[in-house]
Amino acid sequence: MEVVDAHLHLPSPRLDWPHGEASRRDLQAELLLAQLDAAGVDAAVLVAVPGVAPVDECLEIAARHPDRVAVIAPWEGGEVSKEGEAPEGVLGVRLVLSWPPENAERLRSGGYDGLFDAAERRGVPVSVLAGGLLPEIGELARARPSLRLVVDHLGLDQPPYLPAGDPPWGGLPDLLALAGLENVAVKLSGAPTLSTGPYPYRDVWPHLDRVLSAFGADRCLWGSDAHRVSGRLRGFPPVPPYQGQHSHAQALHHLLDRSGLGDAERAALFGGTARRVLGWPARP
Repeated sequence: MEVVDAHLHLPSPRLDWPHGEASRRDLQAELLLAQLDAAGVDAAVLVAVPGVAPVDECLEIAARHPDRVAVIAPWEGGEVSKEGEAPEGVLGVRLVLSWPPENAERLRSGGYDGLFDAAERRGVPVSVLAGGLLPEIGELARARPSLRLVVDHLGLDQPPYLPAGDPPWGGLPDLLALAGLENVAVKLSGAPTLSTGPYPYRDVWPHLDRVLSAFGADRCLWGSDAHRVSGRLRGFPPVPPYQGQHSHAQALHHLLDRSGLGDAERAALFGGTARRVLGWPARP
């Protein structure tokens, strides 16, 4: 069974790299492939973030390894035009709506309508980081039934760079309310960061079961977000150990190895849904 990680950024070397930009990029590509291999991941979608995972660096890796790496580009950074044009290798665009606060007001006032028009016209999926804004995402999805939306990180605030909600899963009903909207999919990324127990994080399973039951595996994408949950995002100081911190392999196997998932559900959740929703067909 193929495993596709639907949400990664870029690995950050643990030491300063004094040997030049070209060799740093070479190292970054090799680190990424080594991490995928070590975790048992066949292919990955790099989510570009200005200053953290620059889109040009992500695209460079995707161009070298198109069978294993593709890219989602940030619209708000200007790398993808509002007309919907995207460089080769980009599967879709991402909007960070939960920060800064003016982005939420821009959403409510129709400030992203040009992007949504183009995305609908071109069939481009739009990923949204929208903690606290899922009712607005529901309104958007209902108003634009042909716009493909992907909710990042279960729509929940997650450590280590954001404090979890109180309670951590308190926002889940807002996500479940979107399940009746066929144009909305959800990434099950970062769930172990909300766990209060050790691997395999059994306390998150009931919540994920509710999501899978509501949306179905054909609208759920597994993603690790391994470089965020490890506290090693570029441009941020290293994060000390925290409850819920976990490895790339643990992000995969806490779900992959659990009972209760049928073969068809596993195949969809861990690759098939990402390929279909993001429009990234496997190479022959």
